[in-house]
Amino acid sequence: MLRAYTENLSAAKRAKLWVKYLMFPGTNWVSRDKSKVCRMFLPGTPDQPSRTLDCGCGNAYFSHQAILRGAQCLGITIHDWEKHHCEEMRSFLGLTEEQLSIRTARLDGLAADPDMHGRFDQVLLLDVIEHIMDAGGALRQIRDLLDEDGLVYITTPDRDWQGNADHLRVVRAENGWHVRNGFTFDQLERLLEENGFEPVDRMRYGTLGSTVVTWIQHKLFGRWIDPLTVATFPLLKLIALALSPWKDPHTIFVLARKKRAD
Repeated sequence: MLRAYTENLSAAKRAKLWVKYLMFPGTNWVSRDKSKVCRMFLPGTPDQPSRTLDCGCGNAYFSHQAILRGAQCLGITIHDWEKHHCEEMRSFLGLTEEQLSIRTARLDGLAADPDMHGRFDQVLLLDVIEHIMDAGGALRQIRDLLDEDGLVYITTPDRDWQGNADHLRVVRAENGWHVRNGFTFDQLERLLEENGFEPVDRMRYGTLGSTVVTWIQHKLFGRWIDPLTVATFPLLKLIALALSPWKDPHTIFVLARKKRAD
């Protein structure tokens, strides 16, 4: 629930954050489909919060959803500007730093600290793994950070989805774009098993509605995606809802448990 408390935010900034909050999980329409993964986050209590790491925390939507379910969350990002935006949203939502801490950090740097090993009950890796060259290494780092029987939540583009086949989809170096066009279930689950995890659940997300809205955003809105999405949001939501009965899975999700050491 939104709290009345905010800290050092001007009226204009609060108004902007209010719009951003109303648009959660964001103007990236496919995020609306995969936001259903939040239902699977571990529940926690005030006495025993679910210790959560959100890798690539974005606009803090998924961190916030974990906190609403009783988590204590650390969000990491490689961008200082993203950290600043998340801290503004944290203030707007009235969350404390104990509830949501944001760091500019890389996963490998966090995993290199022995004090962080075994610190988390769940790790969120949502639309991140397709940006990492050494995906197996990243999973081994996450395994170190998880407590016994900890869970990792992974979403990634469905490699077999062809909705974005009209433009370059991968690059050769880690520069913020995709280094691979996602995974198939078999590829991702095999990668998890090879790096110390047991896949325990899988789902597909995506509808024709979200595909059509995404086409409108990229083909018609162009560089004005954010303001035009906000301005036409009711119409876009109606289009997405009308076409939602037809599935068009752009995203796969795999939930995996850390294997116990032999």
